[in-house]
Amino acid sequence: MKQVKLHNVSHQEVRTLQNEIYDFQQQAEKSLKTTENFLDAIITLDISFRLWFTFRTKIEKPEAKKGYQITFKTSEAAVLLKVCYFDNPNSGVFEKNVKEKYKLFLDQQLKGALL
Repeated sequence: MKQVKLHNVSHQEVRTLQNEIYDFQQQAEKSLKTTENFLDAIITLDISFRLWFTFRTKIEKPEAKKGYQITFKTSEAAVLLKVCYFDNPNSGVFEKNVKEKYKLFLDQQLKGALL
């Protein structure tokens, strides 16, 4: 499978994406009992936790001058895209802009990986 790479991701963007993943997980866990496709929900939660941990390790490392480079498996990129589409009522303008930026990029990369 192909990988998806994000280049020049700032420390603040990584922190924002990590927070959005956390909020996404919290909402997904609440709806887990009512989800029709239980297995897909479990897989999404598992991958989103792995993503949260990946972003956490990036935050703890010193930031490179040009920002971080993060490589994802296609399944991780797909879940991150779901996070970017997630309508979080706690998101401010900056958070929405970060999600929109990566939503467009991830969408292009995933479509390119599948075609």
